[in-house]
Amino acid sequence: MENLISYLDESLVPLEKKVQEYLEAEKEIRLLEVKILTLQNKVGSADEPEQSETWGDIGQEETELGQHQKQMENLMQRYRQLQQEVIEMLPERNKFVEVNLGYGPSMVGYFTVDLETHQQLEEPVLRVVH
Repeated sequence: MENLISYLDESLVPLEKKVQEYLEAEKEIRLLEVKILTLQNKVGSADEPEQSETWGDIGQEETELGQHQKQMENLMQRYRQLQQEVIEMLPERNKFVEVNLGYGPSMVGYFTVDLETHQQLEEPVLRVVH
């Protein structure tokens, strides 16, 4: 019988922490994307005559948008770095590893082949099932 608590293996703790960092960066990216899209819509609608905002507010929003876009570049760089670190920590390719992300067994794996069709993927994928 398979060991049902193998995901609690102490040797997986560094991988688990790295996956949690990766997921946190992914969450931050999604939140920042919403802020950027909201500001882009505000700045883009500034040309409409019914807009009640002053030009000073628009300039401030454009500055804020630029800051958020720079932050997004930095965050994406960190995200790609974390992704590579997770991939390097995985013991095998094309197979899930069970890890404990704090709420029971989760799985992480790096895939270069589609598990159903066994065809090579155009682009390798890091998958986290939690």
